[in-house]
Amino acid sequence: MCIVPACDTENLLNLDSEMLDIDLESDSQTLNIGDTTAIKANVDYSANADVLVYEWNTNGGRIVGEGTSIVYIAPENTGTYTITLEVTDGKVTVRDEIRITVNIGHAIIASPNRYWQGNTFTQTLKYRLNVDEVFLDNIRLRYEILQETARTGAFLTISIDDTTIVRNRDIGEVQPDGPVLIADEVDVSSILQSSGVYELKLTLEIVNVMQDAWLLQKLTIIGVEGSLTEIR
Repeated sequence: MCIVPACDTENLLNLDSEMLDIDLESDSQTLNIGDTTAIKANVDYSANADVLVYEWNTNGGRIVGEGTSIVYIAPENTGTYTITLEVTDGKVTVRDEIRITVNIGHAIIASPNRYWQGNTFTQTLKYRLNVDEVFLDNIRLRYEILQETARTGAFLTISIDDTTIVRNRDIGEVQPDGPVLIADEVDVSSILQSSGVYELKLTLEIVNVMQDAWLLQKLTIIGVEGSLTEIR
């Protein structure tokens, strides 16, 4: 595919303009979080390719390298990302792109759908976290909490083996119009460094005690494999 900018009438009339075409190919177009793939540009140019200038860009993840071959490092979030390459000889410019889908990969995913219960202002959910194998250096805990009927906010504390990773985080809203979803993640790499059994605690300091007010919808530990079971 040879592209000459439509507004560049000088190039359109210049019979001396060179023919330039590029085509991108990737070793893989489906990756897990943090994975890498090589992307190569096949360049067809009718003159000396030493004059060509290459500009790589992406809307997510990282690009390492330059010229006709780079390594793409998938980001920390799932989704579909576009890697683009623009090549020019100063007169003719061409552009091509390739899409990479990033999946969650190695992870423990649990949907407890458990309410914090009790008649006290401090309520805790406990889980036994069994890590069979660690796959990434950057291990992250994602949580999704629903403020279902609570009319005021709360304070969230998360700990693993009595090491606090989130302390008294202010969550929720005052007098919300409807249910409010709180979703966030925290780095737990310094704690989950090897396989083993850990105790995970999620504690809410609640301003107004109500039944079925706060719901733990989902927990995801990214970068490990294993299991998560509630301790009652």
